[in-house]
Amino acid sequence: MCGIAGAINFHLPFDSIREKMLHRGPDEQNKFEDGNVSFYHLRLSILDISGGCQPMHLADRYTIIFNGQIYNHAELRKQHGLEGKSYSDTETLLLLYERFGENMLNMLDGMFVFSIYDRQNNTVFLARDRAGKKPLYIFNDGNKIVFASELNALKAILPLELDEKNFSHYFRLGVFYRHLTPYRHVKEMEAGTWIRFDCSSREFVTQRWWNIHDFYTTLISDDLSSALKKTDTLLHESIKRRLASSDLEVGCFLSGGIDSGLVT
Repeated sequence: MCGIAGAINFHLPFDSIREKMLHRGPDEQNKFEDGNVSFYHLRLSILDISGGCQPMHLADRYTIIFNGQIYNHAELRKQHGLEGKSYSDTETLLLLYERFGENMLNMLDGMFVFSIYDRQNNTVFLARDRAGKKPLYIFNDGNKIVFASELNALKAILPLELDEKNFSHYFRLGVFYRHLTPYRHVKEMEAGTWIRFDCSSREFVTQRWWNIHDFYTTLISDDLSSALKKTDTLLHESIKRRLASSDLEVGCFLSGGIDSGLVT
């Protein structure tokens, strides 16, 4: 677990963010600033401990901050002939984005949220994983854009105001529904989406790149035997990738249910 924060047209008070999110990234904390763009990364070192420092840069054009893991990043490097200076999955994301842009997202097997600053086009690109396992909250009042892995970090650096109408959802459902939060101008980035901000105009485009509904509406003609074989193959591949995606020891916390029994 790492922590990320960034801003357009707003100077990030790095010490305040560090105080609120140090628990997410105790190993390293580094910042990046260029024009009206600021990035901050708090790192928990798991993969390529010596070479995976962030914010990471590529070709004097792209800068990334990333929270998560890409389990098939080594396979993607080999598949597309990508060569870098490290074996970090962070660098793999940069190399893929340089070649494929947002089309890279469908290639990824992992949990992630990341932001890439394109110095040439003066844009900031944000993307979140399919299930929304890695969180990101975005403040946008039309003048400045600020984002962070946790709401308490935004609350510490911005004069946030409660949005009373959102509490009706909370009282009814017990949660803030989908992108809603307790605060005005603050939304949780939805799972399976990407956003591109123009750093000059602060205009933005949002697009859903993955939707589970598409799989429910796709007809599958496999018989039981074929379905079991495919499930077994995918399960073994998934576990193998996760075991190989860390330079540290890997442990499992299992509940003892059906899913846990399949994993073990």
